This record gives sequence, structure tokens and C-alpha cells, in this order.
Amino acid sequence: MGERDGDRRGTGRAATPDIESHLGTALRAYTPDPEAERRALAAFRTAHASGRTPHTRPRDDWRPAPTGAASR
Repeated sequence: MGERDGDRRGTGRAATPDIESHLGTALRAYTPDPEAERRALAAFRTAHASGRTPHTRPRDDWRPAPTGAASR
């Protein structure tokens, strides 16, 4: 563990000297499109108001199977 210990900076995290600055730069570079957000919200509200229940594909459903039920 000698090399690993040298990679730590006393914070309990792996040494990533510039990750925070890179993430900050990426987040600051994002400029949301108000019109796109409005359209997305309108589409969500329309779908929600239709009363249809969305179907989850079994491979995307990570919930534990109910006890006593057959596997999905």
C-alpha cells in the first residue's frame, strides 16, 4: 500500500488534483435553453395528465422482486 498511501492527500479521497476545477468549468459552461425546458415540461405534463401508466422494461427495473413472486 505504499504507493497508494502516497496518492492520498489526507482527505480520505484518492488524489485528483484538478477534477473539481474541470467539473466546475463544465458546469459553468452549460447554458440552459429556456424554450427547450418549457417544451420538456409541457410534454411531461401532457403525458402525466393522460392518465396512462408508464411501463418499465424489466431490465431497467432495479427494484427488488416482491417476496414470493416469480423472477422478472
